[in-house]
Amino acid sequence: MDKLLVLPGDGIGPSVVKSAIDVLDILVDGLEIVYSEIGFSAYESTGQHLPYETLDLTGECRNILSGPVHNTSDRRSPLDTLKLQLDLYAVMRRFKTLSPDMGSPEMDVTLWASNATLGQDIIETRDMEGITINKYIRSSSYSRMMGKALSEMESKDKRRVVCAVRSDLLPESSQLFRDSFESLFVNSVYDTDVMNIDRWASSVVRNPHLTEFLICADLYSHVAAGLLAGMTGGNHLSPIAYVGDTNNLYIPGHMESFNDVPKDYLNPTSAIMAVSQAIFDMGYRKEADDVVNALVETYSAGHKTPELGGDLTTEEFTRRVISNL
Repeated sequence: MDKLLVLPGDGIGPSVVKSAIDVLDILVDGLEIVYSEIGFSAYESTGQHLPYETLDLTGECRNILSGPVHNTSDRRSPLDTLKLQLDLYAVMRRFKTLSPDMGSPEMDVTLWASNATLGQDIIETRDMEGITINKYIRSSSYSRMMGKALSEMESKDKRRVVCAVRSDLLPESSQLFRDSFESLFVNSVYDTDVMNIDRWASSVVRNPHLTEFLICADLYSHVAAGLLAGMTGGNHLSPIAYVGDTNNLYIPGHMESFNDVPKDYLNPTSAIMAVSQAIFDMGYRKEADDVVNALVETYSAGHKTPELGGDLTTEEFTRRVISNL
């Protein structure tokens, strides 16, 4: 039986993760949900932010859904520790417009980049005049990430892919990135293009359907993600997947938008999209598409939480999504 490890996390995590699991329970049979802890909630019960029991469960649960956790200034985030422990070297985000009034209509772009936590070494050296930054990039961090992106493209039957570089500023690393891309994405099979990141950004604003997949170096992947989020409704609607050879970790997108939102009115869309990606990668592809289609129907009918101009509670919004399955 397939297993999904669920870590509710801290703060808003338990609420939005519960919505995602409620949707999943309606849709998928034969999937075992295994719960464990991470973050301050774990520390309160076990004395550890990332308990050994949670790490042990990642051996039998390949896919992990986690809520956000509270970070402290004096220690590494337990989610970052988990990414290192599981060697989650690639980052994938899907940006999809769920309703025409929320962004560029019918936009659907998947962004792939290397996980900056794993694939590089950065040294900052201060002197009297300023700071020198040295960055070491391993070529394997590019090729491993692109191999995962290629597999994802094939599984979704996509053909248009853009490789974003910055050859005018970083010619050597850009060439290394481009060489890795062209060795895997053959232009006789795929509709490929290599573009400087600034030219791609201006092009995608004019033509949102220019790109289906974007392969981007980690130096400016956050900038690309911010642009795509702005064109599809906001960062808090798009989940983040950290991908490795053995495990995958799915978490809701950036949740700073909810700092002033009452707890009962949190938008669970990103968590629901995260669980959709998780079950897609587990082989439940029709069910994963059904989840996204249910979200589209919900938003198209005008059913929204307050930060998007609606008045639904988290539970009411979740019920609307379930009714559209």
